Amino acid sequence: MTATAAIAPTLSRTPLDEANADPKELRQAADDLARRHAAASVASPHAFIEGLAALALRVDQQAELNRQRASLKRRGESGRVRAVRDEGAEDVLFDLARVAARLLERGRVAEASVLANRYFDVAPQGAAGWAVLPLFLSLHAGAVGNPVLAETLLTPAPARLIVIGGLSGTGKSTLSQRLASRAGRIPGARIIRSDVFRKRLAGALPETRLPPAHYTQRNDRNTYEAMFESAYDHLACGSAVILDAVFMNRSEREVAHALAVRARVPFVGIWLEAPEQNRIERVAGRSDDASDATVQVVRDQSRHSVGELSTWHRIRANRPMELIVAAARGAIDRSAAHA
Repeated sequence: MTATAAIAPTLSRTPLDEANADPKELRQAADDLARRHAAASVASPHAFIEGLAALALRVDQQAELNRQRASLKRRGESGRVRAVRDEGAEDVLFDLARVAARLLERGRVAEASVLANRYFDVAPQGAAGWAVLPLFLSLHAGAVGNPVLAETLLTPAPARLIVIGGLSGTGKSTLSQRLASRAGRIPGARIIRSDVFRKRLAGALPETRLPPAHYTQRNDRNTYEAMFESAYDHLACGSAVILDAVFMNRSEREVAHALAVRARVPFVGIWLEAPEQNRIERVAGRSDDASDATVQVVRDQSRHSVGELSTWHRIRANRPMELIVAAARGAIDRSAAHA
C-alpha cells in the first residue's frame, strides 16, 4: 500500500451530513471519535507524515506543511498517529478533520467549531494540535476537489484573546460557542472554559459533577492558572482564544489582560449581566452541562461585588441571543479597529 493510499483522502459520510445537527449531536459525534481513537493502537507515523506531501498540491498547503512538520513529528512521537482506519494509520486529528471538512463543505462553520472544540475538551491535543487543524482541513478540501475552500482554510487570520465573563447563568458558554467560528482561522477560536478545565484537573469528563471539595479557593487558582497557561500556548501558536469563566475577581481579569499584552495580541473583555431571577432560571434549567453551578451558587454570587469593569464591554444578557451576539461582535470589531 502506498503512503498516499494509506491516508485515504476520500471523506467518509457521517450521521451529521444529512441535516443541521444540534450541539448535543455534535458533542456526541466528537465523543464517539475520541473513544474510537483512544481504542486504536499506536502506529508508526512515518508513512502518514510522508504521505501528506502527496496531498499538499497547492503552494500554500506545501508552505503550511513545511511550517508544521516539526509539530507533526512531535505528535507522531507522542502516539497521536494511530490505526484509526482500515486503509492505514493517520494522526487522530486528520480523522477529526475528515468529519469537520464535510461540515465545512456544506457551509456549516459553526458546527465544525463545536465539533473540534468538544473533541479537544475530551481528548486534549495541545495548542500545537489546534494550530495544525487548518492544514488537515485544507488537505481534505483539496482532495475532494474544492480548491476555494482549501485556500480559504489557510487564509491568515490574526490571533486574538476574547474573554467572556459574568456570573453563573448569564449565558457565557452559549455566547462563546456562537462567537468561536468568527475568530481566527477555521475552525475558529479555541474555547477554554473554566468548567471544563476544572474537571480536567480532577481527571473527570466535562459533564461529571464534582463534589464541593473541588470548589475551593485553591482549586479556583489552579483552574485559572491552567486556563491562562493553555491560552498563552494557543496564542503563541497563532490561534485565537476565547476564555470562558466567571472572572469575578479583578485580579483574574487583570491577569487575562496581561496575558494578551504578553502575547502581543488584541484583547477584548465582555461582561454579561442579567437580573438574579433570570440567572436562576437559566441554571435551574440546565442538563448535561459542564457547569456545576446551582441556584444557591447564583444567590451567593449576587451578594458579592465584582469591582471595576470600566475596560470591559458590559452587555445585558436577559434578551434574545441574536442581540447579545450582535453586541459582542460589535465590541470585538471596535477593539480590533483600535488595536
